[in-house]
Amino acid sequence: MSERQCLESSKLGKIILSFLLFCIATLSNAQTDSASLWADSVYASMSIDQRIGQLFIIRAHSDLGPDHIQSVKDQISQYHVGGLCFFQGTPLGHAKLINSYQVLSEIPLMVAIDAEWGGGMRFKDKGFSFPRQLMLGAIQDNRLIYEMGKTIGSQLRDIGIHVNFAPVVDINNNPANPVIGDRSFGEDRYMVTAKAYQYMLGLQDAGVLACAKHFPGHGDTDTDSHLDLPVIPHSRARLDSIELFPFRALISKGLPAVMIAHLQIPALDNRPNTPTTLSKYVVTNLLREELQFQGIIFTDALEMKGVTKYYAPGQVELNAFIAGNDMLVLPQNIKAAVDTLKSAFQDGRLDQADLKDHVTRILRCKHLLGLTDVRDVIRPIDQIKDQVNDPEAMALKTALIENALTVVSNERNRIPIQRIDTLSVATLMLGTKTQGVFQKRTDAYVTAEHFTVDKGALPGRRAALLASLDKKELVVIGITGLTKKAEENFGVTEDVIEFLKELNTKTEIIVIVFGSPYSLTSFEGIPHILMAYDEDPLVQDLAIQGIFGAFAMQGKLPVSASEKFPSGYGMNSGTLMRLGYTLPERVGMSSDSLVRIATIVEQMILEKAAPGCQIVVARDGKVVYEKAFGHFTYDTLRKVQLSDLYDLASITKIAASTLSLMRLTNEGKINLDGKLGEFLPDLQGSNKAGLQVSTLLAHQAGLVAWIPFYKETLKETKNDTNPLHKYYHKRPSKKFDVPVADQLYMRHTYEDTIWHRILDSELKTPGDYVYSDLGFFMFARLVERQTGKSIDRYCRDQFYRPLGLTRLLYNPLDRFDVSEIVPTEEDNYFRNQTLQGYVHDMGAAMLGGVSGHAGLFGNAHSMAVLMQMFMNGGYYGGTRYLSPEIVSMFTSRVEGSTRRGLGFDMKELNPAKRTFTSPLASDATYGHTGFTGTCVWNDPVNGLVYVFLANRTYPTMNDTKFINGGYRERVHTAIYKSVKE
Repeated sequence: MSERQCLESSKLGKIILSFLLFCIATLSNAQTDSASLWADSVYASMSIDQRIGQLFIIRAHSDLGPDHIQSVKDQISQYHVGGLCFFQGTPLGHAKLINSYQVLSEIPLMVAIDAEWGGGMRFKDKGFSFPRQLMLGAIQDNRLIYEMGKTIGSQLRDIGIHVNFAPVVDINNNPANPVIGDRSFGEDRYMVTAKAYQYMLGLQDAGVLACAKHFPGHGDTDTDSHLDLPVIPHSRARLDSIELFPFRALISKGLPAVMIAHLQIPALDNRPNTPTTLSKYVVTNLLREELQFQGIIFTDALEMKGVTKYYAPGQVELNAFIAGNDMLVLPQNIKAAVDTLKSAFQDGRLDQADLKDHVTRILRCKHLLGLTDVRDVIRPIDQIKDQVNDPEAMALKTALIENALTVVSNERNRIPIQRIDTLSVATLMLGTKTQGVFQKRTDAYVTAEHFTVDKGALPGRRAALLASLDKKELVVIGITGLTKKAEENFGVTEDVIEFLKELNTKTEIIVIVFGSPYSLTSFEGIPHILMAYDEDPLVQDLAIQGIFGAFAMQGKLPVSASEKFPSGYGMNSGTLMRLGYTLPERVGMSSDSLVRIATIVEQMILEKAAPGCQIVVARDGKVVYEKAFGHFTYDTLRKVQLSDLYDLASITKIAASTLSLMRLTNEGKINLDGKLGEFLPDLQGSNKAGLQVSTLLAHQAGLVAWIPFYKETLKETKNDTNPLHKYYHKRPSKKFDVPVADQLYMRHTYEDTIWHRILDSELKTPGDYVYSDLGFFMFARLVERQTGKSIDRYCRDQFYRPLGLTRLLYNPLDRFDVSEIVPTEEDNYFRNQTLQGYVHDMGAAMLGGVSGHAGLFGNAHSMAVLMQMFMNGGYYGGTRYLSPEIVSMFTSRVEGSTRRGLGFDMKELNPAKRTFTSPLASDATYGHTGFTGTCVWNDPVNGLVYVFLANRTYPTMNDTKFINGGYRERVHTAIYKSVKE
């Protein structure tokens, strides 16, 4: 495009933009004009009682029984009130009552609620709660605050609520504030304003009126206005620079509503005992005239002691009206209030023009909220859930918490925890007798010993705890049971402080503070501190995920605790790219859709295709589904646990052999284009010496598929087969020391026989695809030749242990009880016993359970970690195991192949052939299956990791129901169908 064309295009764009802005302005003006016409028309038709009634918002609950409900109905009918403010109850209870109350009102009621952190503020058992605003103040990405506001607004609007008395925009610069505290975003005026603005926009985009409070600023007081009248002694200049700052900024951005606080501020009105709510200097002169606020002005509750202590019922509401408030919220005595106002209008003390000004403003607001016809505001009750259980909201809450967690001390860089293979770890929940969620989540990353102690019991247990904990290299301590009260030192006792100081001299500690950031002043001197703000179970879970490096913690303190911990302070912990845990919705998936997995698995078990399984699904580095199903066998005596070990069968090819070759290639110790004989000298003279490593990995070397070595060692009779005594003994000895099964040991010289059978086997046409185990027998020898370690030891030392995979190994009976290992088959053709803990593959068994093609046992979690390491391009937990280039090379499709990478299986591209992945998987999907009923698949395009482990070979490998039923593929498809467009 030429410069002239660009200029003309730019001019055209400006013209279009100007036109759009004109249209928007015209539409807005039209709506305003429509609202004004409607308001004027309705006002003209109203009686004086109806007009006065519109000024009032009365209290309503859905948990106080029939007498309360009748009282509300009577007030609506008798006093024609303009609105309701709902308190405790349930979502469904509120919705039903709102409907019944709306029917009684000539003009739809404006329904309000205090839901600063969501409906859970009022629906204690059945509502949804987001973090308090102080925790949100630590977040650096304010788009999340907008999403929260929008979500809260949607949940409120669904049950018929139109106004949320939020956000709190008070600047919280007084740690002793008893009423604001964690309801404020923090002490920085710019940060508070920015977050309040996003919250406001979110609410309004959901159709709910936002109301900033508490004007002119309730942050710097140590008195609760519910109990008395707080005094704010600051100068007007100070008020302008701090307290009034967010209100002024938000008003300039279209703030629709403000709530007036009960404060005495001599700099604004020096009359004794005059709350700002009742001050015309504050409400009219300052807010309405000086700040040019055009929206609705609500009083704070007029039943609070901040006003009732000095003014009688009726007089409070009269003065509040004179001050300039539009809506008088929660009068202490509505009859006295209405009678006093009506009398004042009748005797001329109040001007009817003022009444019209306030009421028409209220009516215009109702018009904009769609409150013009009662029939339009009745909610269909059958569509309202009594329990707010929104996975999208929970996913958002997760994101908010992740972004708020704040590392405030990391002197020796223990956060995040890196090497875990040799680390001796303990956790301590200090403040409760119950094991914490953060402790349970620790088990997903490392084997740890867990302790709990109530603060009151600490002195008596201190010596014993210190004796146990100082044996550990690292102790992660969660501080719970904290308070919001400065006079209680926020719940931190001297016993706790002294205990932490002494333990810190004995071992490395990380302290997680699940409470007020003001409490940090007590923890100065502790080298590693994570401020977590709240002991909510989800916060605990995410705190430990962050500490183990599942995501970067990058929050900043919203308030100052001390010089060492000032507002705005916080470190970015960075990420180690370990797997995290979250809801499907957090990564663009649907929880409801993933329910289909259970249906598929239940059918599998019912049809006896496999007795049980483990499944893990992860996306974008987050585990979203991790479940165990069924039992070890069909006798249903032992349920499958997530920790149980399955025989992985041919997954060994990628989880051991290919993995090792990737590392050796990365280190330049082997060359994929090199000949096998170069790396294994004993192949010289055989037809295998000239085979390329890459063609073996791609199953294109011309090897035969497999050799049934075991058959040559059996004595066949008419009815069964038995191992020949010359090859096997029931007890181990110097000659018979290869464990093949329980009480069955093979003569070790037969391993050489197996090797020579492989070397002597025929070669078919090179280049043709034939899936073969034989190349991976040879790869195990290659790894041992190049590293000096057997493949099981090499993988253990180089990968499994550093990755923390204690449940991924060969020969699991060496370390685990048989009760933790899922049986594979009732073998009646070779070993004549239940195979449990011994590898199912006959060839691997005859090599002592260690081979390159089979032999690994593991659980789904371990395989998910390994697959995530591949997905991360060879990086995991702070360690680079492979270069991204090597991972890409091995997991890319071999030229000319429709389904093979180097060692890895891939999605079959030939529609005429069977695929072992979902047809919805991307063409880049790679992984492997196993004969016993296992599979692992990575889809780098969609960020998906899928692990399915089953023992479909139990009781017999000849049963094909599992394969014919395509259960692995069907579960895989269900996963893709859960991904949102």
